[in-house]
Amino acid sequence: MDYFKNLENIRKSFHKFAGNISDNGTLVINTSIPDYKEISDGTKSNVLTYGSYNEASDITAANLSVSPKGAYSFDVILHGKFEFHISLKVPGRHNVDNALAAFATAKVFEIDNKYILEGLENYAGTDRRFQYKGTFGGVTVIDDYAHHPTEIKATLAAAKNIEKNRLWCIFQPHTYSRTYNLLNEFTTAFTDADKIIVADIYAAREKDTGLINSAQLVEHIKQNGQDALYAGDFEAIKEYVRHNCQSGDLLITMGAGDIYLIGESLVED
Repeated sequence: MDYFKNLENIRKSFHKFAGNISDNGTLVINTSIPDYKEISDGTKSNVLTYGSYNEASDITAANLSVSPKGAYSFDVILHGKFEFHISLKVPGRHNVDNALAAFATAKVFEIDNKYILEGLENYAGTDRRFQYKGTFGGVTVIDDYAHHPTEIKATLAAAKNIEKNRLWCIFQPHTYSRTYNLLNEFTTAFTDADKIIVADIYAAREKDTGLINSAQLVEHIKQNGQDALYAGDFEAIKEYVRHNCQSGDLLITMGAGDIYLIGESLVED
């Protein structure tokens, strides 16, 4: 958003990209994208669609189930035909679509299902994407890079399916401009969390212009009917968490800055 300014410009850029694919190439696109045909229409290439929410997609998922750890199992369907059943290791409904995207790309390159299945089922995630950090006092600590409202919603939705007591989210907003421009979206992004703590904004390349701060974001989240707290710096946050988290809770540190240091410190202590 810093470069493209708005969603419409992003969509135009993807449409231009799709138009540059050669006629013997393939565009793999998610049918969950609103009006996705606006992006794919006019391309010279083949178009292969996927999506777990749209049965009309070329590739979709059926018979979904979720484990106590939040990971999904499902049938992969290609052009209405059963391909194989898969059980993912990574949690979250969004990873069903990610797996379908990987399957679609692999089929373009004519990779055998045996190797596709093996690769997907053995994939255990990457750093800072729902990464298990350890425990303290019976509290499980996860770290995630999510810093955009859509990512936050997806991560918390994944955590919601995991067996636990309460779900805590310690969020560090990334840049003043993003926090200000997407304030309404951030306000409603944390609905799956039971407890929300917001750290100071991670400035990155920016300077504080005084337009927005974390305390203001917390007030907006509270107005949405949620239990949110601005606790100040990292030491204050750690102190609050140590005294208020209970055994069986799940705590996620979230953001693109250095918020992961809180979870690592809690686990190490």
